[in-house]
Amino acid sequence: MKLRIPITLGILAALLPLVVSAESEKAPEPNIVVIFVDDLGWTDLGCYGSKFYETPHIDRLAKQGAMFTRAYSSCNV
Repeated sequence: MKLRIPITLGILAALLPLVVSAESEKAPEPNIVVIFVDDLGWTDLGCYGSKFYETPHIDRLAKQGAMFTRAYSSCNV
């Protein structure tokens, strides 16, 4: 009887990493959308404050995602 307890504990200790790795799921990779536009000013989109242009789909993407609010390109070529 005394020998069965250490063997049982040893088997459980050996199987524990398998159980833990089976339960942990891989984190989902993020979806990234980059939109490149020629001749677009920073106030030409509704999400950046445009009152003239209506861009509801881009505004929805901006609301659900991340926006660059301090980006600068010295040469866009």
